[in-house]
Amino acid sequence: MDPLAPKVHAEFIGITDVGRRRKQNEDNFLIADLQVQRRSFQKEHNHWQVGGRGLLFAVCDGMGGAAAGEVASQMAVDILYKDLLDLEPGLPPQEFGAILDRTIQTANHRIHEMALADETKKGMGTTVSVAAVYGNILFLAQVGDSRAYLLRGGQLIQVTKDQSLLERLIEEGAISPEHAENFTGKNVILQALGPAAAVLVDLKFIELEEDDVVLLCSDGLHGPVTAQEMIEILYSSPDLRSAAQSLIDQANHNGGPDNVTVLLIRLNGEDLPHPEKSTAAVPQQVKYVRTPVDVITLKLEKELGMIHWLNKYFFAKPMLIVYAILLLSFGGWTFWKNRAVFSKDIRPPVLAQYGSILILSDVRNALLFVDDMPKGYLKRGGKMVSLVAGKHKVFLRTDHWTSSVRTIVVTGNEQEPPMFEFNRKKTSSLRGKKATSFKEWLPGQDPE
Repeated sequence: MDPLAPKVHAEFIGITDVGRRRKQNEDNFLIADLQVQRRSFQKEHNHWQVGGRGLLFAVCDGMGGAAAGEVASQMAVDILYKDLLDLEPGLPPQEFGAILDRTIQTANHRIHEMALADETKKGMGTTVSVAAVYGNILFLAQVGDSRAYLLRGGQLIQVTKDQSLLERLIEEGAISPEHAENFTGKNVILQALGPAAAVLVDLKFIELEEDDVVLLCSDGLHGPVTAQEMIEILYSSPDLRSAAQSLIDQANHNGGPDNVTVLLIRLNGEDLPHPEKSTAAVPQQVKYVRTPVDVITLKLEKELGMIHWLNKYFFAKPMLIVYAILLLSFGGWTFWKNRAVFSKDIRPPVLAQYGSILILSDVRNALLFVDDMPKGYLKRGGKMVSLVAGKHKVFLRTDHWTSSVRTIVVTGNEQEPPMFEFNRKKTSSLRGKKATSFKEWLPGQDPE
């Protein structure tokens, strides 16, 4: 149980259908629990509690043809989901609304950049209609002509406004609602994510009540199906699943001219008011300072400087692919050039053998050199040295005397270390003395 979340529960279902006249479905929808980072997919009927980060619902109607519309709508729902996962729980509602607005602008920015970079996706775009349940508040964000409705107290109210040419002409009085059905430009929309570098998100909110039902849909539903038909289906259906499927079936029965997507959400909970008489579902504008994405980008570039430039261009995904191809090509070329070396029988390395020798001298504290490298002093005339098997050049040195250089062979198989004398007096010999026995000689002990 999330202590930051009110006791509000959402029951929901989402269905999308290709319709009767389209060959492919360019619609996409999003149902997500931002608190536990989970999504619900096609025809999954679920019941979730509203967590501290809220629940997110969206319908996107892609456009552009040649699968470009499908790409745009999929990008939109994925960006909305991924970019809002790091949302801090328990934010003030006004701040949540501002972040939602900015995330939609980010989606527009990325879709627009892809359309510019790929000639096959030129002009692609998507509408978006978002319903975010945050506590006991329903946020509504709109770009294009997908819609959100609220069923409350027996009335189905359209709580978003189409950003279309037809809606603009009706508002200005240039065309009457009675003549709207026959208007030839009724499918022309004024805004969508992707075609333009910037969009103006229409963001509103409504305080929820017990048993409110939210309907999100693409124009494949609200075009061929009237509001009265929607109400009849919603009130005659035993549950949300059958209601959503009946709405899809009604759209196809009325011609199915477009892809059709339906999301139904019923909201209940102890923290939702239970008024004797339902209040009117009148959306209110969210008051906040809107920051366009291009301003955010310029600010990042100014503050981060070279780091932002590197992340944007040098470490961009296309460049990473190029680097990977170059690395693989270089590796392949190196292997081919040295294939003779790689083809040889590779055997495990042979471990080096070591042997010990005993160096004696009638000169005390002489410095021992092995292969021109100092190996320590002969304290009291003797020193035991461990060497790698093989030939080594050995000599002694003091401030006033340097012995002759001798080549000593170490086999590593000696039963006991051999002794080598470096005497200053040529007639001197230490081999006949008692201490010359290896078993009796100790390092630092002067032979007698």
